[in-house]
Amino acid sequence: MMPPKKTFFLDQGETLGGAERFLLDFLKTLSPTEIRRIQPVIVGAKHQKYRDMLPDTIKSVYWEYTSLRGNFLAKPFIVLKLIRDAWRLKKLAKEQNAGTFFSNTPRTHFVVFLAKKLFFLPGRWIVMNHDFTVPRYLLRSIAHRANVLIANSIPCREYLHSSIRKADCKKISIIENGIDTFHLPPPSPPRKIERILMLGRIDPRKGQIFAVEAADLLQERNPDLQFFIVGDSFEEDVRTVYYKNKIHQFVRERNLENVYFVGEANDPFEVIAEADCILVLPTEPETFGRIVIEALALGKLVLAFDETGPREILKSFERFLGKKVSGSLLFESQNPMTLAETIGYFSDHPEEIGTFTKRGREFVEKNFSLAETKKRLYNLLLEKH
Repeated sequence: MMPPKKTFFLDQGETLGGAERFLLDFLKTLSPTEIRRIQPVIVGAKHQKYRDMLPDTIKSVYWEYTSLRGNFLAKPFIVLKLIRDAWRLKKLAKEQNAGTFFSNTPRTHFVVFLAKKLFFLPGRWIVMNHDFTVPRYLLRSIAHRANVLIANSIPCREYLHSSIRKADCKKISIIENGIDTFHLPPPSPPRKIERILMLGRIDPRKGQIFAVEAADLLQERNPDLQFFIVGDSFEEDVRTVYYKNKIHQFVRERNLENVYFVGEANDPFEVIAEADCILVLPTEPETFGRIVIEALALGKLVLAFDETGPREILKSFERFLGKKVSGSLLFESQNPMTLAETIGYFSDHPEEIGTFTKRGREFVEKNFSLAETKKRLYNLLLEKH
């Protein structure tokens, strides 16, 4: 009897963002029988913390994917390196008897696409879409060669529908991020707002600068408020390093004593549990807002910019509560004054907090269960095994 073909999960694993944690959470739920059936192998796993979080039962192959960063002079060399990566993937897949390829990030989508197009890589290809960053003309070509396109939200599905050939739209499935509330600490809704948290990679797209600008506006008005920036820049992306330096410079120039930089967190739920209020401040559309559901599950007050991703989750929460969130939890994007006013309002009116925190865990369990995420993805992976 031939051994079952392996499933290659392509994930560079250079950081521990939402896409990486989505995959890690899924792999942690697999039983020994399920592992034997799909034979998962991570191809990537560059970051040591990523490898540490992988279950011992999941095999991995260390792999560094070519960076896509560079000016127009560097582009030809980047393309050549991506073609090299595609050839290496074809060779590795043959050596390890891989029959299914799950690409988890734009970079890995490009590598599998080139392996399929140039080197006729055999096997089923599942494309996991976590963001809007793949250019539409490339997404159209990727979708045409892929077997399955997973959207992690309704906005993501709508984006795919508007970007690819109509004939390829039948390949789309929705699998939203889910979290395992069973293993979380019990929700602890705050009675007042003092500790305010931003969690995630320091990146212009995440909007940390607006948190520190709000801290500046509130330092004298509400001196008890403390702002914690948890996360770090990505050294290989100079934009994030510059952004981090810009934020630190602002804090120094304004002499802000209410802002604290914590660095990366091994356990995001641990730091969320210690906070009262979570800020989600994307400066551009996102497909999902994982930090929103994590914070709601722990009973925290979530304040967010009105951008695609957080908006859809909080609007769903609005329907669940029967209480309007626009103007309360959801407000004008990239406006530090409105952000400061909202924080100040909840700080001055703690009796209003419970309206938006006491049923957060119930909402997440009903709508964003990891068990449901796992079931949908596992069944999809089994279809051709």
